[in-house]
This record gives sequence, C-alpha cells and structure tokens, in this order.
Amino acid sequence: MSYPWKSRALCVDAPMHEEVDRFCNFAKTRLIADRIDTVVLLIRYRFEFDSHPECRGRAPISKADAKKIADAFRECNIHLIPKMNLLGHQTDSFNDETENILKNHPDMDESQGEEKVEYCRSICPSHPDSLKLVLDLVDEMTDAFECDAFHMGMDEVFEIGKCPRCKGKDNGELFANWVNAIAAHLKSKGITPYMWGDRLLNSFECHHGPWDASQNGTHTALDKVDKDIIICDWHYYKWPSFPSVEILADAGFKVYLSTFNERESAKYFLDYAKEHDKGNILGVLGTTWMPVKYVMDGLEGKELEDDGKWYKKATPGIVDCYKWLFQEN
Repeated sequence: MSYPWKSRALCVDAPMHEEVDRFCNFAKTRLIADRIDTVVLLIRYRFEFDSHPECRGRAPISKADAKKIADAFRECNIHLIPKMNLLGHQTDSFNDETENILKNHPDMDESQGEEKVEYCRSICPSHPDSLKLVLDLVDEMTDAFECDAFHMGMDEVFEIGKCPRCKGKDNGELFANWVNAIAAHLKSKGITPYMWGDRLLNSFECHHGPWDASQNGTHTALDKVDKDIIICDWHYYKWPSFPSVEILADAGFKVYLSTFNERESAKYFLDYAKEHDKGNILGVLGTTWMPVKYVMDGLEGKELEDDGKWYKKATPGIVDCYKWLFQEN
C-alpha cells in the first residue's frame, strides 16, 4: 500500500540532556532521509520551568537544549510540535505516582481523597487556579521552542466530573470548556493547537474499548470543541472498522492518523482511512511511547539495552512499523 496523504509525522520522547546532540543529528540524517516533515516531541513536565519550578520533572530540558533542538529541526525543515499532558495522565499508569502538578498542588486533583483511581489522575478543570498554572507552563515551553504548534494531550481522561467543584456538571461541557480555553490561548499567540481524539468518540457507537474512545460522556464535546484544533486520531488495535475517520471529518476537523507498534494493525487502520477519506486527513503520525534512545538505537541496528523494562521487547515492533510507514511507503 502507498498511502496518499502528504505529511509524514513521528511522535517521540524528548531526549535526555546528554542525548540532545545525537537527537539533532538523528533529525539531520535519519528523519530527513525518510522524508519525515513533522515531529511531536513528548516533553510532559521534563522542562526547566521558572514560573512554577515545583512543576519541573525528572531530568528537565533546559531552555538552551530547547533552542538547540528547535534550531536543528528548523534547519532540517521539520515542523517541531512540543507536547504536554494538560488534563489526564497526571500519574504514572503503573504505580499511581503523581506527576509534578498534582504532586505539588494536590488540591487540583480531580480525584482528591481517593487512594487509587481507575487509571491515571486528572487536573480539575474547575479549580480556580488550574488554568492559569497550566497556561504559565505552556507559555514557557512554547516560547523556549519558538514553536507555531503545540500538542495539548487530552487523551485517556478517565477522571472527570468527580470532585466537589465538577460533580453534577456535564462531562462533555467540562472537557470542551477546558480544551477550548487552552486552544484559545494558543491561538492568541499564533500557535496551532493539536490534541488526541479519543475523548471525542463514543465507545459504544464506535464499538471500541475505553482507551481509544470515551465511556464517560466526554464524547458530547465533539460538536463543542474548536474546529481549528488538529486532531490526532489514534488506534492501535485491529478493530473491525474505524468510524472515527468519518465522525471527525463530518464534525469539521483536520486529522492525523496515528499508529503504534504493529504493522498489521497500522495497515488495517490506514487501508480503512484511505477508503473512507473525506479530504480532511493531513497525514500519518507514527507514535513510539518509549525513550528516544531506544528508537534511535533500534533504527541504527544497535544492540538494545536490557534494563528490565518493556522497551527492549517493544522496540522491534516500533522499528518494524516505522520502516513500513516511512521507508517502504
């Protein structure tokens, strides 16, 4: 199959400080050779925030490193899009360890008082201080990378409408209002907002599971969310069909089709999208979800480090899918 969409995009973790030069060279060699024109850079809280230093994550990226990366990608003519998780994914999904906003501002936890949650904790969208704090962080990051696009995250929001401030409110309204407030701020700075599309889909109508479609009512935000937001429509499993292709097109969104680490599943999704394309698909976004060192090592044919984590086992699938998406097509 040769897919017809113009943009070829890759979603990767931001490098550690000692990997920055290698990462920039990776862009100048491998990414250019494979005609990748867009990179979504997963930063989360790994950034040297000055406005809220308590929100700095482990091994934060400095402003100097951000500039070095931005300059290298600009030289390569690769569109660089920094990314944070700005609603859900505020804890490690494996051990419920809070990320840096909720660790230092526990009153902003949508599920405060609950010892355990279903998956990951969320920021309370109704807290009087949460939006300002998030926008301060966004401003610092977008200024450092001098970017014209920013990915807001917004995927897999399981905790919403639970705290005393939010309880009783419509989850779709809560979700849409939060998304639109951040998007409006970005647009006021000339920055195009991006987000994942799963919370805009009704799991029961799409016949998908609770991961790549919503089962808690956020899907009613579909008609309320700003249509200037670019949606990254991700599906990592071989579903019988992918109605999100038509749903997001009919709602007026431009879309990136987002794949992961199984060639067969990716091919099935892209074949379906090619057949049902309504002219709104911008391109394909291959996601990786592991330290970029593994991605670079795998693509360069190096022996992978076995640190006891899942990365070594998953990397061959990531590399295989990358090669199919960007070298064989």
